[in-house]
Amino acid sequence: MDDHFQEGIIYGGFVRKGDNGEILVYGLNSFVDDETRNRILLRPAPYQGIRFLQDHAKGKPSRFLGVEAQAKGNRSEGLNALSVDYWQKSFDMNDPEFSRAMNAFLPIFLDMFNGFNTKTITFEADTSHDSITREIGYTERYDHSTGNRAHYHVRRSDETNGFHQQMIRMAMVYRRPRMRFSLFEQKIMRAALAGRTDQEIAALLDVSRDAVKQCWRGIYTHAAEMVPGFFGTSENAPDPTRRGPEKRRILLAHIRDNI
Repeated sequence: MDDHFQEGIIYGGFVRKGDNGEILVYGLNSFVDDETRNRILLRPAPYQGIRFLQDHAKGKPSRFLGVEAQAKGNRSEGLNALSVDYWQKSFDMNDPEFSRAMNAFLPIFLDMFNGFNTKTITFEADTSHDSITREIGYTERYDHSTGNRAHYHVRRSDETNGFHQQMIRMAMVYRRPRMRFSLFEQKIMRAALAGRTDQEIAALLDVSRDAVKQCWRGIYTHAAEMVPGFFGTSENAPDPTRRGPEKRRILLAHIRDNI
């Protein structure tokens, strides 16, 4: 699934016990259009997210939104998040290890939604976890016709109360981007954040190295125009005439601090 993470289609992470210990909890998330979301809720069935994931991995027509469709949703009324897969070790809820695992997973959960204009979240779970799922903040339950599983759903417009329910609200907070980079510019910066060199970025995006360098120049110009003083002239920031590598360092540091 690494390619799909890189392409920005599926998001997720996991918490491991120790550096190489057992996985305690993991989650995968993606985004779907209104039609798919409505179909899931009208005809909920067990492990739909897993089936979508399998079809996607096999190259079949995907239910998941690509980067362009996600960007369009961000600019309009918002996106429908679908919890594609979620698993956690069986815990005693009073076990301190459970609290540690959940506290460690919370930043991962929030990071799945960071930067997205999320209007709904749909999550599938065993109905034996109903009280916990409700406490987290899911407001609607759609039972499957067979078995003991259900889809849970929450809208950004739903009213919720309580500390735990506010956690899911945090996932649905959206701040409009300040700089509005193009999709190609975003791909270059995402690759740079992953530690790739310009040569590696060029190979990844199937363009020339000169095209990457030209795009970086456009990125610096755009950032300076959208946020005057971004590359500042104080003693702690470089002069705008400084060379590209220093501007890149400042820009990527800013992105890391705000994603």
